[in-house]
Amino acid sequence: MPRSAWLAVAVLALCAPAARAQLEPIAPSPPTDLPPGETGTPVARDAPPAKRPSLLGAPVAIQGTAPPRAAEGPRPEPVAPVGFNDAPKADAPRGVRFGAPVSANGAGDEQPVVPISSRQVHAAVSRTAPQPSATDPVDEFLKKRSDLTGEDKSRGRSWKLGDFGDRINDIIGNRNGGLFKSDHLFDGFISPISNPFLAEDPRSITELRPLFIFQRIPSDQPDFFGGRVNFFGTQARVAFTDRWSLVFHKLGGIAVNTNNEARFRDETGFAELWLGPKYTFYRGEETGAVAAGGLQFQIPTGPKGVFQDTGSLSLVPYVSYAQNFLRDLQYGSFNGILSTGYSFSTNKERSDYYWLTAHLDFDVLNLHRFYPVAELNWFLTTTNGNSRAVGVEGRDLINFGGQAKGTGLLTGALGGRVKITENAQFGAAFEIPFAGKRDIFRNRFTIDFVLRY
Repeated sequence: MPRSAWLAVAVLALCAPAARAQLEPIAPSPPTDLPPGETGTPVARDAPPAKRPSLLGAPVAIQGTAPPRAAEGPRPEPVAPVGFNDAPKADAPRGVRFGAPVSANGAGDEQPVVPISSRQVHAAVSRTAPQPSATDPVDEFLKKRSDLTGEDKSRGRSWKLGDFGDRINDIIGNRNGGLFKSDHLFDGFISPISNPFLAEDPRSITELRPLFIFQRIPSDQPDFFGGRVNFFGTQARVAFTDRWSLVFHKLGGIAVNTNNEARFRDETGFAELWLGPKYTFYRGEETGAVAAGGLQFQIPTGPKGVFQDTGSLSLVPYVSYAQNFLRDLQYGSFNGILSTGYSFSTNKERSDYYWLTAHLDFDVLNLHRFYPVAELNWFLTTTNGNSRAVGVEGRDLINFGGQAKGTGLLTGALGGRVKITENAQFGAAFEIPFAGKRDIFRNRFTIDFVLRY
Protein backbone atom coordinates (compact mmCIF):
# COMPACT_ATOMS: atom_id res chain seq x y z
CA MET A 1 0.00 0.00 0.00
CA PRO A 2 1.41 3.37 -0.80
CA ARG A 3 2.47 5.60 2.00
CA SER A 4 -0.09 8.27 1.05
CA ALA A 5 -2.98 5.80 1.58
CA TRP A 6 -1.85 4.97 5.10
CA LEU A 7 -1.62 8.64 5.89
CA ALA A 8 -5.24 9.22 4.73
CA VAL A 9 -6.56 6.35 6.93
CA ALA A 10 -4.83 7.75 10.01
CA VAL A 11 -6.27 11.25 9.46
CA LEU A 12 -9.82 9.85 9.18
CA ALA A 13 -9.39 7.77 12.32
CA LEU A 14 -8.30 10.85 14.26
CA CYS A 15 -11.10 13.13 12.94
CA ALA A 16 -14.08 10.75 13.42
CA PRO A 17 -14.45 11.16 17.25
CA ALA A 18 -14.18 14.93 16.95
CA ALA A 19 -16.89 15.02 14.35
CA ARG A 20 -19.19 12.83 16.44
CA ALA A 21 -18.65 15.08 19.43
CA GLN A 22 -19.58 18.08 17.34
CA LEU A 23 -22.96 16.48 16.51
CA GLU A 24 -23.96 15.62 20.16
CA PRO A 25 -25.21 18.37 22.62
CA ILE A 26 -22.75 19.46 25.21
CA ALA A 27 -24.08 18.87 28.76
CA PRO A 28 -23.28 21.56 31.33
CA SER A 29 -20.79 20.54 33.89
CA PRO A 30 -22.14 20.42 37.39
CA PRO A 31 -20.72 22.85 39.95
CA THR A 32 -18.10 21.51 42.24
CA ASP A 33 -17.23 22.16 45.83
CA LEU A 34 -13.51 22.78 45.17
CA PRO A 35 -12.30 26.33 45.48
CA PRO A 36 -10.29 27.83 42.70
CA GLY A 37 -6.71 26.73 42.52
CA GLU A 38 -7.20 23.41 44.34
CA THR A 39 -7.05 20.02 42.78
CA GLY A 40 -8.80 16.81 43.56
CA THR A 41 -11.76 14.78 42.49
CA PRO A 42 -14.59 17.23 41.85
CA VAL A 43 -17.95 16.48 43.51
CA ALA A 44 -21.14 18.08 42.22
CA ARG A 45 -23.05 20.07 44.83
CA ASP A 46 -26.53 19.33 43.39
CA ALA A 47 -25.89 15.87 42.09
CA PRO A 48 -28.99 13.72 42.71
CA PRO A 49 -28.46 10.62 44.82
CA ALA A 50 -28.57 7.29 43.16
CA LYS A 51 -32.16 5.89 43.05
CA ARG A 52 -32.86 2.69 44.89
CA PRO A 53 -35.16 0.11 43.43
CA SER A 54 -38.86 0.58 44.54
CA LEU A 55 -40.08 -1.85 47.18
CA LEU A 56 -43.63 -1.68 45.81
CA GLY A 57 -42.69 -2.66 42.34
CA ALA A 58 -43.29 -1.00 39.06
CA PRO A 59 -46.17 1.50 38.86
CA VAL A 60 -49.49 0.10 37.70
CA ALA A 61 -51.94 2.08 35.58
CA ILE A 62 -55.35 2.83 37.17
CA GLN A 63 -58.47 2.52 35.06
CA GLY A 64 -59.60 5.88 33.81
CA THR A 65 -56.20 7.54 34.25
CA ALA A 66 -53.18 7.86 32.01
CA PRO A 67 -50.63 5.00 32.23
CA PRO A 68 -47.15 5.76 33.54
CA ARG A 69 -44.76 7.13 30.97
CA ALA A 70 -42.68 4.42 29.41
CA ALA A 71 -39.01 4.79 28.92
CA GLU A 72 -39.46 4.66 25.20
CA GLY A 73 -42.36 4.86 22.82
CA PRO A 74 -45.10 7.35 22.16
CA ARG A 75 -47.14 8.79 25.07
CA PRO A 76 -50.81 7.63 25.01
CA GLU A 77 -53.61 10.19 25.14
CA PRO A 78 -55.46 10.51 28.50
CA VAL A 79 -59.00 9.12 28.71
CA ALA A 80 -61.57 11.81 29.60
CA PRO A 81 -64.62 10.95 31.78
CA VAL A 82 -67.92 10.69 30.01
CA GLY A 83 -69.81 13.96 30.05
CA PHE A 84 -66.78 16.24 30.39
CA ASN A 85 -64.39 17.69 27.86
CA ASP A 86 -60.90 18.11 29.31
CA ALA A 87 -59.57 19.66 26.09
CA PRO A 88 -62.35 21.77 24.61
CA LYS A 89 -61.97 23.20 21.23
CA ALA A 90 -61.14 26.80 20.78
CA ASP A 91 -64.59 27.57 19.47
CA ALA A 92 -66.40 25.77 22.31
CA PRO A 93 -68.80 27.84 24.45
CA ARG A 94 -67.35 29.66 27.44
CA GLY A 95 -69.25 27.55 29.96
CA VAL A 96 -67.64 24.39 28.57
CA ARG A 97 -64.18 25.86 28.80
CA PHE A 98 -64.73 26.58 32.52
CA GLY A 99 -65.74 23.03 33.34
CA ALA A 100 -69.55 23.22 33.06
CA PRO A 101 -71.22 19.80 32.62
CA VAL A 102 -71.98 18.86 29.04
CA SER A 103 -74.42 16.46 27.48
CA ALA A 104 -73.12 13.17 26.08
CA ASN A 105 -74.01 13.36 22.36
CA GLY A 106 -71.87 10.45 21.39
CA ALA A 107 -68.22 9.66 20.90
CA GLY A 108 -66.00 11.24 18.36
CA ASP A 109 -64.70 14.69 17.64
CA GLU A 110 -67.31 15.25 14.94
CA GLN A 111 -70.19 15.73 17.46
CA PRO A 112 -70.75 19.27 18.77
CA VAL A 113 -70.23 19.98 22.45
CA VAL A 114 -73.49 21.24 24.03
CA PRO A 115 -73.34 22.67 27.58
CA ILE A 116 -76.14 21.93 30.08
CA SER A 117 -77.89 25.02 31.43
CA SER A 118 -78.16 25.78 35.15
CA ARG A 119 -81.97 25.46 34.98
CA GLN A 120 -81.71 21.90 33.72
CA VAL A 121 -79.27 21.02 36.49
CA HIS A 122 -81.52 22.63 39.12
CA ALA A 123 -84.59 20.78 37.80
CA ALA A 124 -82.76 17.46 37.89
CA VAL A 125 -81.55 18.07 41.45
CA SER A 126 -85.03 19.15 42.54
CA ARG A 127 -86.53 15.91 41.20
CA THR A 128 -84.01 13.71 42.94
CA ALA A 129 -83.54 15.67 46.18
CA PRO A 130 -85.81 14.65 49.10
CA GLN A 131 -88.74 17.05 49.47
CA PRO A 132 -89.66 18.34 52.96
CA SER A 133 -92.69 16.64 54.48
CA ALA A 134 -95.87 18.59 55.03
CA THR A 135 -95.71 17.64 58.72
CA ASP A 136 -92.00 18.11 59.26
CA PRO A 137 -91.57 18.42 63.06
CA VAL A 138 -88.59 20.74 62.67
CA ASP A 139 -90.54 23.13 60.43
CA GLU A 140 -93.49 23.06 62.80
CA PHE A 141 -91.25 23.76 65.79
CA LEU A 142 -89.57 26.70 64.05
CA LYS A 143 -92.93 28.07 62.97
CA LYS A 144 -94.39 27.83 66.46
CA ARG A 145 -91.27 29.39 67.91
CA SER A 146 -91.48 32.32 65.52
CA ASP A 147 -95.18 32.77 66.34
CA LEU A 148 -94.50 32.74 70.06
CA THR A 149 -91.62 35.13 69.65
CA GLY A 150 -93.81 37.53 67.72
CA GLU A 151 -96.55 37.21 70.32
CA ASP A 152 -94.15 37.92 73.16
CA LYS A 153 -92.81 40.95 71.32
CA SER A 154 -96.29 42.33 70.77
CA ARG A 155 -97.11 41.82 74.42
CA GLY A 156 -93.90 43.44 75.48
CA ARG A 157 -94.78 46.60 73.57
CA SER A 158 -98.10 46.98 75.41
CA TRP A 159 -97.64 44.92 78.54
CA LYS A 160 -99.11 47.51 80.86
CA LEU A 161 -102.43 47.94 79.09
CA GLY A 162 -102.70 44.28 78.07
CA ASP A 163 -101.86 42.91 81.50
CA PHE A 164 -104.30 45.30 83.16
CA GLY A 165 -107.05 44.33 80.75
CA ASP A 166 -106.41 40.60 81.24
CA ARG A 167 -106.59 40.99 85.00
CA ILE A 168 -109.82 42.94 84.79
CA ASN A 169 -111.33 40.28 82.51
CA ASP A 170 -110.20 37.53 84.87
CA ILE A 171 -111.83 39.28 87.83
CA ILE A 172 -115.06 40.33 86.14
CA GLY A 173 -115.35 37.32 83.85
CA ASN A 174 -117.01 36.92 80.48
CA ARG A 175 -120.68 36.93 79.57
CA ASN A 176 -120.71 33.25 78.55
CA GLY A 177 -121.74 34.08 75.00
CA GLY A 178 -124.85 36.00 76.08
CA LEU A 179 -126.35 38.19 78.77
CA PHE A 180 -127.38 36.22 81.90
CA LYS A 181 -126.40 32.91 80.30
CA SER A 182 -125.15 30.14 82.59
CA ASP A 183 -121.60 28.87 82.58
CA HIS A 184 -121.90 25.67 80.54
CA LEU A 185 -118.22 24.80 80.67
CA PHE A 186 -118.90 22.36 83.55
CA ASP A 187 -122.18 20.78 82.54
CA GLY A 188 -121.04 17.46 83.96
CA PHE A 189 -121.79 18.70 87.50
CA ILE A 190 -125.16 18.77 89.23
CA SER A 191 -126.42 20.90 92.12
CA PRO A 192 -126.81 19.52 95.67
CA ILE A 193 -130.30 18.46 96.71
CA SER A 194 -130.82 17.86 100.43
CA ASN A 195 -129.50 21.15 101.86
CA PRO A 196 -130.64 23.51 99.11
CA PHE A 197 -130.59 26.84 100.98
CA LEU A 198 -126.97 26.61 102.15
CA ALA A 199 -125.15 24.02 100.00
CA GLU A 200 -124.47 26.20 96.96
CA ASP A 201 -123.41 25.12 93.49
CA PRO A 202 -120.06 26.89 92.80
CA ARG A 203 -120.85 27.58 89.14
CA SER A 204 -122.21 30.88 87.90
CA ILE A 205 -125.65 29.92 86.59
CA THR A 206 -128.98 31.44 85.68
CA GLU A 207 -131.93 29.33 86.70
CA LEU A 208 -135.31 29.11 88.35
CA ARG A 209 -135.58 26.21 90.78
CA PRO A 210 -139.04 25.37 92.21
CA LEU A 211 -138.54 23.53 95.50
CA PHE A 212 -140.61 21.52 97.97
CA ILE A 213 -139.48 20.20 101.38
CA PHE A 214 -141.55 17.85 103.52
CA GLN A 215 -140.01 17.41 107.02
CA ARG A 216 -141.48 15.40 109.87
CA ILE A 217 -141.05 16.31 113.56
CA PRO A 218 -140.25 13.61 116.18
CA SER A 219 -143.27 12.68 118.25
CA ASP A 220 -141.30 12.91 121.51
CA GLN A 221 -140.23 16.50 120.92
CA PRO A 222 -141.52 18.36 124.05
CA ASP A 223 -142.43 21.61 122.25
CA PHE A 224 -144.24 20.22 119.16
CA PHE A 225 -145.04 16.54 119.96
CA GLY A 226 -144.74 15.55 116.35
CA GLY A 227 -146.21 17.13 113.29
CA ARG A 228 -144.38 18.51 110.26
CA VAL A 229 -142.73 21.55 108.73
CA ASN A 230 -143.15 22.14 105.01
CA PHE A 231 -141.49 24.60 102.65
CA PHE A 232 -142.84 25.47 99.22
CA GLY A 233 -141.24 28.08 97.06
CA THR A 234 -138.35 28.57 94.73
CA GLN A 235 -134.77 29.55 94.29
CA ALA A 236 -133.45 31.90 91.63
CA ARG A 237 -129.96 32.60 90.34
CA VAL A 238 -128.79 35.20 87.87
CA ALA A 239 -125.36 34.96 86.22
CA PHE A 240 -123.91 38.30 85.14
CA THR A 241 -120.64 36.76 83.96
CA ASP A 242 -119.03 33.35 84.27
CA ARG A 243 -117.73 34.50 87.68
CA TRP A 244 -120.27 36.88 89.23
CA SER A 245 -123.83 35.92 90.05
CA LEU A 246 -126.66 36.86 92.38
CA VAL A 247 -128.41 34.08 94.31
CA PHE A 248 -131.88 34.08 95.89
CA HIS A 249 -131.35 31.12 98.21
CA LYS A 250 -134.80 31.11 99.83
CA LEU A 251 -137.92 32.69 98.42
CA GLY A 252 -141.30 31.22 99.35
CA GLY A 253 -143.57 30.18 102.16
CA ILE A 254 -143.49 27.85 105.16
CA ALA A 255 -146.16 25.88 106.98
CA VAL A 256 -145.85 24.54 110.57
CA ASN A 257 -148.33 21.83 111.63
CA THR A 258 -148.28 20.45 115.19
CA ASN A 259 -150.31 18.07 117.36
CA ASN A 260 -153.05 19.32 119.62
CA GLU A 261 -150.91 18.84 122.74
CA ALA A 262 -148.28 21.35 121.56
CA ARG A 263 -148.22 24.92 122.81
CA PHE A 264 -147.79 26.14 119.23
CA ARG A 265 -150.57 26.30 116.72
CA ASP A 266 -150.65 25.52 113.03
CA GLU A 267 -149.50 28.48 110.97
CA THR A 268 -148.56 29.30 107.40
CA GLY A 269 -146.72 32.36 106.15
CA PHE A 270 -143.83 33.79 104.22
CA ALA A 271 -140.39 32.38 104.95
CA GLU A 272 -137.27 34.40 105.61
CA LEU A 273 -135.65 35.94 102.55
CA TRP A 274 -132.13 34.69 101.94
CA LEU A 275 -130.04 36.19 99.15
CA GLY A 276 -126.56 37.40 98.33
CA PRO A 277 -123.75 37.64 95.78
CA LYS A 278 -121.52 34.76 94.72
CA TYR A 279 -118.12 34.92 93.05
CA THR A 280 -116.62 31.93 91.21
CA PHE A 281 -112.94 32.58 91.80
CA TYR A 282 -111.59 29.37 90.24
CA ARG A 283 -112.57 27.66 86.99
CA GLY A 284 -110.20 24.79 86.22
CA GLU A 285 -111.12 23.48 82.80
CA GLU A 286 -108.16 21.07 82.68
CA THR A 287 -108.42 20.00 86.33
CA GLY A 288 -112.22 19.63 86.29
CA ALA A 289 -112.65 21.81 89.37
CA VAL A 290 -114.73 24.89 90.26
CA ALA A 291 -114.60 26.97 93.43
CA ALA A 292 -116.73 29.89 94.63
CA GLY A 293 -117.30 32.07 97.64
CA GLY A 294 -120.26 34.17 98.63
CA LEU A 295 -122.05 36.12 101.31
CA GLN A 296 -125.62 35.29 102.24
CA PHE A 297 -127.99 37.74 103.93
CA GLN A 298 -130.65 36.05 106.08
CA ILE A 299 -133.45 38.60 106.43
CA PRO A 300 -136.35 37.73 108.81
CA THR A 301 -139.31 39.01 106.78
CA GLY A 302 -141.96 36.42 107.75
CA PRO A 303 -144.65 36.33 110.45
CA LYS A 304 -144.21 35.36 114.09
CA GLY A 305 -146.55 32.35 113.90
CA VAL A 306 -144.10 30.43 111.69
CA PHE A 307 -140.97 31.73 113.51
CA GLN A 308 -139.72 33.78 110.59
CA ASP A 309 -139.33 37.10 112.44
CA THR A 310 -136.40 36.26 114.74
CA GLY A 311 -133.96 39.13 115.25
CA SER A 312 -132.93 41.48 112.50
CA LEU A 313 -130.23 39.90 110.31
CA SER A 314 -127.66 37.13 109.99
CA LEU A 315 -124.61 37.16 107.70
CA VAL A 316 -123.38 33.85 106.28
CA PRO A 317 -120.04 33.79 104.45
CA TYR A 318 -119.48 30.49 102.67
CA VAL A 319 -117.24 28.68 100.21
CA SER A 320 -118.07 25.87 97.82
CA TYR A 321 -115.74 23.57 95.87
CA ALA A 322 -116.65 21.02 93.17
CA GLN A 323 -114.30 18.42 91.71
CA ASN A 324 -114.66 15.78 89.00
CA PHE A 325 -112.46 12.69 89.44
CA LEU A 326 -111.96 9.16 88.12
CA ARG A 327 -113.15 10.36 84.73
CA ASP A 328 -111.36 7.50 82.95
CA LEU A 329 -113.62 4.83 84.40
CA GLN A 330 -115.48 2.79 81.83
CA TYR A 331 -118.90 3.14 83.49
CA GLY A 332 -118.80 6.82 84.46
CA SER A 333 -117.10 9.36 86.70
CA PHE A 334 -117.63 10.90 90.15
CA ASN A 335 -118.37 14.48 91.15
CA GLY A 336 -117.82 15.80 94.64
CA ILE A 337 -119.03 19.10 96.12
CA LEU A 338 -117.94 20.41 99.52
CA SER A 339 -119.70 23.47 100.98
CA THR A 340 -119.21 25.11 104.35
CA GLY A 341 -120.04 28.38 106.09
CA TYR A 342 -120.93 30.10 109.32
CA SER A 343 -124.04 32.09 110.28
CA PHE A 344 -123.26 35.26 112.27
CA SER A 345 -126.15 37.09 113.91
CA THR A 346 -125.99 40.89 114.02
CA ASN A 347 -127.64 40.84 117.47
CA LYS A 348 -128.20 38.39 120.32
CA GLU A 349 -131.74 37.46 119.31
CA ARG A 350 -130.73 34.92 116.70
CA SER A 351 -128.63 31.77 117.21
CA ASP A 352 -125.30 31.30 115.42
CA TYR A 353 -124.32 28.01 113.84
CA TYR A 354 -121.73 26.29 111.66
CA TRP A 355 -122.72 24.04 108.78
CA LEU A 356 -120.98 21.60 106.42
CA THR A 357 -122.32 19.66 103.42
CA ALA A 358 -120.56 16.91 101.47
CA HIS A 359 -122.07 15.84 98.18
CA LEU A 360 -121.09 12.86 95.99
CA ASP A 361 -122.71 11.81 92.72
CA PHE A 362 -121.95 9.37 89.93
CA ASP A 363 -122.32 10.39 86.29
CA VAL A 364 -123.51 7.12 84.76
CA LEU A 365 -121.55 6.33 81.58
CA ASN A 366 -120.53 10.01 81.48
CA LEU A 367 -123.71 10.73 79.55
CA HIS A 368 -124.73 13.66 81.81
CA ARG A 369 -128.20 12.20 82.16
CA PHE A 370 -128.65 10.17 85.37
CA TYR A 371 -126.81 10.80 88.66
CA PRO A 372 -127.23 8.72 91.83
CA VAL A 373 -126.55 11.03 94.81
CA ALA A 374 -125.31 10.63 98.40
CA GLU A 375 -124.98 13.60 100.77
CA LEU A 376 -124.01 14.35 104.38
CA ASN A 377 -125.12 17.48 106.31
CA TRP A 378 -123.87 18.65 109.68
CA PHE A 379 -125.17 21.56 111.77
CA LEU A 380 -123.62 22.78 115.03
CA THR A 381 -125.24 25.52 117.12
CA THR A 382 -122.49 27.68 118.64
CA THR A 383 -124.44 30.44 120.49
CA ASN A 384 -127.84 30.83 122.15
CA GLY A 385 -130.45 33.31 121.09
CA ASN A 386 -132.82 35.10 123.47
CA SER A 387 -136.00 35.22 121.42
CA ARG A 388 -137.86 32.07 122.62
CA ALA A 389 -137.71 29.75 125.55
CA VAL A 390 -137.18 26.55 123.59
CA GLY A 391 -134.30 24.11 123.70
CA VAL A 392 -134.17 23.35 119.97
CA GLU A 393 -133.09 24.87 116.68
CA GLY A 394 -134.53 24.42 113.23
CA ARG A 395 -131.38 24.17 111.06
CA ASP A 396 -132.04 25.75 107.62
CA LEU A 397 -135.82 26.14 108.00
CA ILE A 398 -136.25 28.04 111.29
CA ASN A 399 -133.99 30.12 113.54
CA PHE A 400 -135.87 29.98 116.86
CA GLY A 401 -133.33 32.01 118.80
CA GLY A 402 -133.54 29.31 121.50
CA GLN A 403 -131.14 27.74 124.00
CA ALA A 404 -129.43 25.00 122.00
CA LYS A 405 -125.77 25.96 122.26
CA GLY A 406 -123.39 23.04 121.71
CA THR A 407 -125.92 20.75 120.07
CA GLY A 408 -125.32 19.33 116.63
CA LEU A 409 -126.97 17.02 114.16
CA LEU A 410 -125.50 14.86 111.39
CA THR A 411 -127.83 13.64 108.67
CA GLY A 412 -127.44 11.60 105.49
CA ALA A 413 -129.40 11.65 102.25
CA LEU A 414 -129.77 9.35 99.27
CA GLY A 415 -131.36 10.34 95.99
CA GLY A 416 -130.68 11.18 92.40
CA ARG A 417 -130.95 13.73 89.65
CA VAL A 418 -132.13 13.26 86.09
CA LYS A 419 -131.29 15.67 83.30
CA ILE A 420 -134.10 15.63 80.80
CA THR A 421 -131.97 18.19 78.99
CA GLU A 422 -129.28 20.48 80.32
CA ASN A 423 -131.97 23.15 80.71
CA ALA A 424 -134.54 20.95 82.47
CA GLN A 425 -133.55 18.77 85.45
CA PHE A 426 -135.36 16.89 88.17
CA GLY A 427 -133.94 15.92 91.57
CA ALA A 428 -135.12 14.17 94.74
CA ALA A 429 -133.54 12.93 97.98
CA PHE A 430 -134.63 11.34 101.24
CA GLU A 431 -132.74 12.34 104.39
CA ILE A 432 -132.53 10.78 107.85
CA PRO A 433 -130.57 11.66 111.04
CA PHE A 434 -127.36 9.80 111.83
CA ALA A 435 -126.06 11.32 115.06
CA GLY A 436 -126.81 14.16 117.45
CA LYS A 437 -129.92 15.81 118.88
CA ARG A 438 -132.73 15.51 116.36
CA ASP A 439 -134.61 18.66 117.50
CA ILE A 440 -137.51 18.99 115.01
CA PHE A 441 -135.89 16.69 112.43
CA ARG A 442 -137.18 13.13 112.13
CA ASN A 443 -136.74 12.77 108.38
CA ARG A 444 -137.05 14.89 105.27
CA PHE A 445 -138.01 14.50 101.66
CA THR A 446 -136.75 17.13 99.17
CA ILE A 447 -137.79 17.51 95.57
CA ASP A 448 -136.85 20.19 93.03
CA PHE A 449 -137.17 21.01 89.36
CA VAL A 450 -134.44 23.05 87.64
CA LEU A 451 -135.12 25.35 84.71
CA ARG A 452 -131.70 26.61 83.62
CA TYR A 453 -130.68 29.07 80.94
